[in-house]
Amino acid sequence: MNETVDLIVVNYNTKTLLADCLASLRLHSGEPGTYRLWVVDNASTDGSIPYLRSLPWVTALYNRENRGYAAACNQGIKAGRAPFIFLLNSDTRVTAGWLPPLIQALQDPEVAVAGPRLVTPDGFLVGAGVVGDEANPNMRGWGEPDDPARFAEPTACLSICGACMGLKRDLLPELGYFDENFFHYFEETDYCYRARRHGYKVLYVPTSRVIHLVNGSCRNRRRLQAFFRQSKAYFDRKWRTGGETNALP
Repeated sequence: MNETVDLIVVNYNTKTLLADCLASLRLHSGEPGTYRLWVVDNASTDGSIPYLRSLPWVTALYNRENRGYAAACNQGIKAGRAPFIFLLNSDTRVTAGWLPPLIQALQDPEVAVAGPRLVTPDGFLVGAGVVGDEANPNMRGWGEPDDPARFAEPTACLSICGACMGLKRDLLPELGYFDENFFHYFEETDYCYRARRHGYKVLYVPTSRVIHLVNGSCRNRRRLQAFFRQSKAYFDRKWRTGGETNALP
């Protein structure tokens, strides 16, 4: 088959969320044969593995240990062949018509990364692009009610949320893969910054709408905070020195 899209979901002990995510992707991502659905499992112990093995329409990669989000994303990217790559958290659910606007955005040779409008199940914005400058980034609309009139235009941003982001395979030789020094958090921001430094746009696409259960894939707040602090410290050190070091080829 000649799939045009690789849909890649990373999973770690989120079987119930994963089932909802995969069902939405199967329902709303177009005709079979136009995409390939991948799951990279980071050594789950909650029944995710036998569940995945029961799904003939999913191609799964199984790690023997939790390698982290960036490394798992890279595994999925390298396993695929399609020109357009979409990385999704297992706590997302796509909606009808989510994919064509993002593919259309990525067909622009100036665009390297595209992301949708992210909304919580109860109707609050959690992803409308990060704007401003690198010294003063501003997450637009975080926690505001999802008013369709707000942030309704496609916008070039500093970065977009990694819960759902589209990339181009033909730019990987130039931009590289995710930096695996990020175990969790900031890997998508790092990639967006790298894309912009190479002269490309990172585009927020409001006509694509995806539901995101923020932090649904990890309920351990202390663990999340530790990951955030570690990743932010590494991100700040890296970008103080130019941002290109330690990005995997």
